Amino acid sequence: MVNIGTVWDRTVDFVRDHLGSVTAVVLATQFAPSVISGSLERLRGEATGGMAAVYGIVTLAATLIALWGALYLIGYAAQTTGREQAAEARRIATGRFLPLIGVSLILLVGFFILALPGIVLGATSGFDFVAAMNGTTLTPEQYGALGPAILYFALLTLVAIWVFARLLTVNAVVAMERRGLGAIARGFAMTKGMALKLIGLLILYGIITGVAVSAARFVTGAIFAIFTTPGSGIGIGDVAVAVATAAVSAVLALYQAVFIGKLYRAIVGEKDDADVFA
Repeated sequence: MVNIGTVWDRTVDFVRDHLGSVTAVVLATQFAPSVISGSLERLRGEATGGMAAVYGIVTLAATLIALWGALYLIGYAAQTTGREQAAEARRIATGRFLPLIGVSLILLVGFFILALPGIVLGATSGFDFVAAMNGTTLTPEQYGALGPAILYFALLTLVAIWVFARLLTVNAVVAMERRGLGAIARGFAMTKGMALKLIGLLILYGIITGVAVSAARFVTGAIFAIFTTPGSGIGIGDVAVAVATAAVSAVLALYQAVFIGKLYRAIVGEKDDADVFA
């Protein structure tokens, strides 16, 4: 059985030993796109028509760049310990990028299908969503009508957390084993018996991420609030908040990707990748 503590220790060691070689990629794929997207957050929320489409394209581009960077980091860390090569990580990220997008889309479609019953329950409940969005006071009975939908989504959330934990190595499988849709079944099988430990780790990571990002936004926003005038477009406060949150998010993304790579390597063992493909 894989020891999660050992995997984390190897994650920390990898980041320490390879920080110089991964910094440029982290800055270019995790930090910079997040800064740009975050700086445009207020304008994106107010945009309509053509500008809304432009901001949407920018957001999509930032997401794809970040996805490539995460794949690079996973491919770097998932190589045999002590023989990791940056050039090989670039080859992996570039060659397996489109398959990863395909697998990600399939998983998103699958989740949407699972969410459809809850959406239908909410839509047919009689709850006035338009009135609620406009601030109209609704009766307890109207809110109670959403009970079945809320219960469904609560159960779906628990299932999603479990599935996400079981599929934690999927991106690494796509990267290292040249699999497409088969990576889903392979990733699920790899984490057998590890679900509870991984769920605990995911919850802890989620708490740390939420606290760290919220703190960065709050502190930076409070300091630079005097420099931002409502309705004035992008202000120095917007940029400062984007930079602070992007910095925190980039560090967390680095450790997350490396951990996934090291978890994969710990599961398959320290052997040549050619043996894994067999």
